[in-house]
Amino acid sequence: MLEGSQLRQSDGRYQKIGVGIAAVAAACFVVLAFVLSTVPGRSFGLFEVASANLGLVLTVAGVVTQFGDPWFLLLVASLVYMLGTDREFVEQPRDGVFVLAVTLAAFSFTDLLKNLFRAPRPPAADVVTAPGWLPAGLGGAFQSITTATGFAFPSGHALGTAAVFAALASRLSIGSATTRWAVAAAGFLLVASSRVILGVHYGVDVVGGFLAGVFLFAVAATIEDGEPLRVLLLGIVIGVFAVVLSALAPAGEVWNAGQWLGGSVGAAVAWYAVRPSRRLGLGGTLAAGIPAAVLWVAIYLTSPPLVVTVVGTAVAASVTILAPTIADRAGVGT
Repeated sequence: MLEGSQLRQSDGRYQKIGVGIAAVAAACFVVLAFVLSTVPGRSFGLFEVASANLGLVLTVAGVVTQFGDPWFLLLVASLVYMLGTDREFVEQPRDGVFVLAVTLAAFSFTDLLKNLFRAPRPPAADVVTAPGWLPAGLGGAFQSITTATGFAFPSGHALGTAAVFAALASRLSIGSATTRWAVAAAGFLLVASSRVILGVHYGVDVVGGFLAGVFLFAVAATIEDGEPLRVLLLGIVIGVFAVVLSALAPAGEVWNAGQWLGGSVGAAVAWYAVRPSRRLGLGGTLAAGIPAAVLWVAIYLTSPPLVVTVVGTAVAASVTILAPTIADRAGVGT
C-alpha cells in the first residue's frame, strides 16, 4: 500500500504519463489531419478501402461493428455504473461514472471533429446489396448495419471504442490489468477493421479515430484525480462546441450532438447533487434503466428540436446516475 507522500508521488507520475500520452496522440492526430487535407482523394497506399463484396463477410463485419456503435457503448457504460459495484465489476461508483463520462465525451468529441473536418466517406458507403441467401424481411436490418452516412473523419466507432474500451480497462476490477488491456485492444482492432471492410471508412479515418480516442482518454484520466465530475464537465465543454459546429456545418445534425451534451449535463448535475454510494442490484437497475432507455430511444427515433433533445437526454442521464438513490427511496430490491 502507498501512503502519504508516496501516494502523491505515484499520482503525480500517473498524471505526467497521462499528459505525455495526450500530447503524443494530439501531435500524431495533427500530422494525420494535415496529411488528410493535403493528399487528394484521401485514398493512398495502405489507406485504400479494403471492402470485399461478399455477403457473409459484410454480415459478420456489420455485426462486429455494432460493438462500437453508440447504443452499445452507452448501454455498457450505464450498466457498469448501475450494476458495477454490486457485481464487483468496479470498486466504487465513481469508477462507473468515469466510464460513463468518457463515453458521453467521446460521442461529443466525434461530432465536434467530424463537423470540423467535414471529410466525405468512400464512394457508395451508403449503398449495399443484400446477399441472396438473406431473408427478404432482414434486408433493412442488413443495410442498417453495413452502411453509413454523414462525415467520415475521424471514425466515430474507432474514437468511441478507443476511449471507452480504455476507460473500461482502466476501471474494471475483473481479471488482471494485462488481460483487460489485451481484450480492449483486440476489441478495438475488430471494430476498427470492420469499418474499413464495410467500405464506410478509409483507413486514415480509423487511425484518426484511434488517436483522438486515446487523446480523450488520456486527458480524462489526467484531470479526473478521483473526481469524475471533472470529466463530465469536460464532456459539457466539448458538447457545446460540437453543437455549435454541427449548427454551422451544411449537413450537421444538431440534435445528434445535443443528445450527448444533454447526457453530460444531466449526469453532472445528478452526480454533483447526490453522489450515490448505495449498491444497486438487478431489480433497481431495471426499474431505473428501462424508463431512461425508453426516453433515449424516443429521442433518437423522433430527432426533436435541440432544446427538447438536450432536456430529454439530461433527464435520462440523471435518472441513470440517481438510480441507486431512486431505488433506495422507492424500496426497490438491491
